[in-house]
Amino acid sequence: MEVRKLFKAGNSVVVSLPHDMLKTLGLSDGSHVAMEINREKREIILKPVITRKGNLSIDFVRLVDKLFVDYDYQLRRLGKS
Repeated sequence: MEVRKLFKAGNSVVVSLPHDMLKTLGLSDGSHVAMEINREKREIILKPVITRKGNLSIDFVRLVDKLFVDYDYQLRRLGKS
């Protein structure tokens, strides 16, 4: 595990990612990642996003990702039913 420090950039707080990790995942400057929060484990999970798969556009992928983030709590409750 590598420890990194958060820092302020404009109105956001960011974390830098090491080049070797990015290279391993095939990511570079401008790549898209999906972000998930696991509240129970207090974890932030980043996953590479495939910008085009079949006929799915990056806009569609972003919309689905936003829906999962917005409705995370409700979806988890449904899964426990």
